[in-house]
Amino acid sequence: MPVFVLTLLLLLLPASAAAQVYKCKGKSGETAYSEHPCDANAQPMKLRDEPSGGTAAPAIASGAEALSEPSPHSDSSAARDDESARAAERTCIATATASVYGPSNDRVGNLQQQLSALNEQLAATADPQRSQALRARMGTLRQAITREHAAAHTQMNTARRRCIEQHRPAS
Repeated sequence: MPVFVLTLLLLLLPASAAAQVYKCKGKSGETAYSEHPCDANAQPMKLRDEPSGGTAAPAIASGAEALSEPSPHSDSSAARDDESARAAERTCIATATASVYGPSNDRVGNLQQQLSALNEQLAATADPQRSQALRARMGTLRQAITREHAAAHTQMNTARRRCIEQHRPAS
């Protein structure tokens, strides 16, 4: 398990400037790190301090268009309004992420537990008919997990677009 967590952290390092990372506790007490919130109350980890002399706008989790920085010639009031709008957009996306991925992760976790139980039953059975039935049920659970992931990603993309439309000024 520590190797998995270390590998996950190493994979996240190149994208750490543009992604949020959530620290999660599994049902059996293990620690895992995810780019998606574990539950509705999840807060992103603070990975490093923002550089002094400006604020960096994090990229949207999908890697889509980056937020633009105010030009040096813009009015300070407009710059504050722009920063406030970007902060509201980030908050909206974080809230949507927690409300979409939290319940989805719970459902996927439940399906994975069922899959694990079926896998244990498969290892213990010698009956070919029983093995075939267990494999079929396991295939159905894998498809359900795939559908759950796809539905959550679709919901999140819709929510992300809604947040952008609500909080970005029209160009």
